[in-house]
Amino acid sequence: MNTFDFESLLRYLLRRLVRIAIGAGVTYQSFTKLLREVYHEVGSSYEPVKGKPNSDSRVSLLTGLPRREVRALRERGSEPHVPQPSIERLVIDAWTSRLDLIDAEGNMLPLPRTVRQGGDVSFEALVEQFNTDIRARALLDEWLRKGFVVIDEQDRVVLAQQQRRTGGAVEGAGGAGLLVTELCADLLDGFERVYQQGRPMPGFAYQVIYGHGLTEESAQLICATMQREGTLMSNRINRLIVERETLDARRGDARMRVSAGFVAYRTDGVDEPGLLAPGLRRAPPAASPP
Repeated sequence: MNTFDFESLLRYLLRRLVRIAIGAGVTYQSFTKLLREVYHEVGSSYEPVKGKPNSDSRVSLLTGLPRREVRALRERGSEPHVPQPSIERLVIDAWTSRLDLIDAEGNMLPLPRTVRQGGDVSFEALVEQFNTDIRARALLDEWLRKGFVVIDEQDRVVLAQQQRRTGGAVEGAGGAGLLVTELCADLLDGFERVYQQGRPMPGFAYQVIYGHGLTEESAQLICATMQREGTLMSNRINRLIVERETLDARRGDARMRVSAGFVAYRTDGVDEPGLLAPGLRRAPPAASPP
């Protein structure tokens, strides 16, 4: 892939990212400061020669940052910020990561509300596994308010809608952002290794299906089908993952991780035709006078 092609793709991705940044209150000044730090962070560890740390000169050569700025960033020595999962994310992951908490199809089982009722296999025990400062009742009330769970006639916590390791509906923008970020990061990493560097990466695969010229009814039908079938398949794969995690728990070579995801998205095909239908793109509106 030549530089011109990649810059075009990068601009396409940045338009979406900058829109989210603006909505989150991230200004251009904050964005460029962050971008500068990330360029230094990645350049410092990028393809080291003979295993030696990259010098300031090489980082400057790779990134285009002035050497004086590279030195200042190195001396400041700030640690990369890694997003931390919330208590909600941790509880959801635990609920979907134990064989005694999911059924044969990978669906999350109803949980007795308290330790007194269910012992270790209870909602209260699950929450206290990660945080004793936040009471299980407080988290339960929040999930009830959001409509994510209900309490059945046996005083069990039951999912109102089947989901596996997806916390977006529960956690809001923060939870969804964490999931999308990790999945996109893994996808881009696989793209870089396989298509830019030409390195073999067993197991890396992605499948994308596009549809154009559809009515609203057809688009809704397709997305609803994708959501239904994707949930069933996700639950089955999750069951397999939990089984293998349990089997591999005591093995010294169990260092690998996997990620998989399903996405359905519909939008106006004229204002946003996508890359595969550029002929449908409308002319941009004229700029307003100053």
